[in-house]
Amino acid sequence: MIKQRTDMKKKRYVLGLILPLFFFLEIHAQGGMTVELFRLVENDLTAITNGTMETDQNGEVAALIKMVTPERGFTFDGGMLGIVRVLEREGEIWLYVPRGANHLSINHRYFGKLSDYYYPVPIEAGRTYEMRLDIGTGRYITITAPVNGAEIVIDGRHIGKAPLYNHYLHFGPHTIEASVGRHEGVLKLEVTQDTERGAVVSVPMEDQSPLFGDVVVEVDGMADIIFQGRKVGTGTWRTQLKEGAYTVETARADCDTARTSFTVVKQQLKHVKATTPAPHTGYINIYTNPRNVEVIYDGRTPIDLTQTQSLPIGRHELQFSRKGYLTKTRTYTIKKGETVLDTVALERVKYVKPLAFYFGGGYTYRNLSGLTAMAGAVFHNHDIQLSYSFGTGTSNPVYWYDDAGHWLSTMTYRQNSLSVRYGYQINLMRQLALTPQVGYSYETLQGSLADGAGRYAHGAAGGLLTAGIKLLVVPFQHFYVFVSPEYGVTLGESAYMNRTASVGDFSTGGFAVTGGLLLNF
Repeated sequence: MIKQRTDMKKKRYVLGLILPLFFFLEIHAQGGMTVELFRLVENDLTAITNGTMETDQNGEVAALIKMVTPERGFTFDGGMLGIVRVLEREGEIWLYVPRGANHLSINHRYFGKLSDYYYPVPIEAGRTYEMRLDIGTGRYITITAPVNGAEIVIDGRHIGKAPLYNHYLHFGPHTIEASVGRHEGVLKLEVTQDTERGAVVSVPMEDQSPLFGDVVVEVDGMADIIFQGRKVGTGTWRTQLKEGAYTVETARADCDTARTSFTVVKQQLKHVKATTPAPHTGYINIYTNPRNVEVIYDGRTPIDLTQTQSLPIGRHELQFSRKGYLTKTRTYTIKKGETVLDTVALERVKYVKPLAFYFGGGYTYRNLSGLTAMAGAVFHNHDIQLSYSFGTGTSNPVYWYDDAGHWLSTMTYRQNSLSVRYGYQINLMRQLALTPQVGYSYETLQGSLADGAGRYAHGAAGGLLTAGIKLLVVPFQHFYVFVSPEYGVTLGESAYMNRTASVGDFSTGGFAVTGGLLLNF
């Protein structure tokens, strides 16, 4: 490979920074900017492609001028028609101008001003144009190499791959290096006022294979081998290098990186035994409450914390768990030779929660039984619950007659109810709680016509005041089994509700019990 860090290159790089400054000052006074090229790019559809298309103030698609320039910080004036938009891209400035634009003024604080440059071709809507701006401090040069794709480095800075078309070089000396595989070359180039615009230069390259030697690098412990900032192998690395002095690094997790230097002689085998990275450790001493807990180190390895443990340096995650307790995870930073002290207390699982949201359902047994859905929330043991029961049990037939005693219809009924309850949760044991409740229930009848005509008492309603107890059994977290017996006292009901209940052998109040399952969070 080409060595880019010689003293001579540093001097050239400094000159490359200083010399343009003198040109900047001179050109700022003289106004040295020129347009080297302006042309229509027939096959470039950028101006009409979705995402890169712009429209002017009249809604017409703007033309796009791709200005090639090595600098930034320009201001532009398009005259009366103006400029639609200016975008700075890598290596280019994109100017969107309206159709019919005929001239452009360019200004820069260092490079002066280019006034009223008139486009040599008509500006059409939706077309793309190329403009090559010479700022007056150098020349656009095309750089080639005998091998296409060769990496090009100019004055110590990587530019790209050959061929490089129209790369701007400031006046002064430059070093152009090209390399690909084992082919390398260097070209010294002086750019002056006499250098032809658009000149093409080629970097001569030679095969450096005769200068290479075989190299085998080995390291114990399957450590990674790093060469010039890139991992090249693990444990063993076989390669060929150009004659000279080199350094490899060996690295392994939780170890200090080790460096090994060696010298390659052309056409000879060099066997390198690299230094093994030395592992560093620290210590951890943690007291847990309760004492006997399961501890997992970095998510995969059990560890015994009943005594001080040695761990590799770095950040490590320990997970503490025990049946009946909430799992806890902590992260520790282990430093070389130091001991980390800590106390970890696990909290018991709260099966019955003082703060929770729950929902579920069950079956309600009463005169007319039904399925019940419920949801509620517990806040500091205060329990607010909403439920709805859909009647599934059917009443005895109810016969309806008119005032003259003529039969009208035969009906059966189901009883639905919407209820709200308030209670206070009392924790009896870790997995058992009792909640006294009071509430209000709104009862409605759902009538079904068995025979005849007329759905009498369908929708009849009544209200109940309820009092009861909800018993919660928690077999495991987030899961309740409940039983809620309660008694309802009728507060008021319609005449149809009272009459229908007495004939259908059911009531809107009395004893009821609901049992089922709840999920809590």
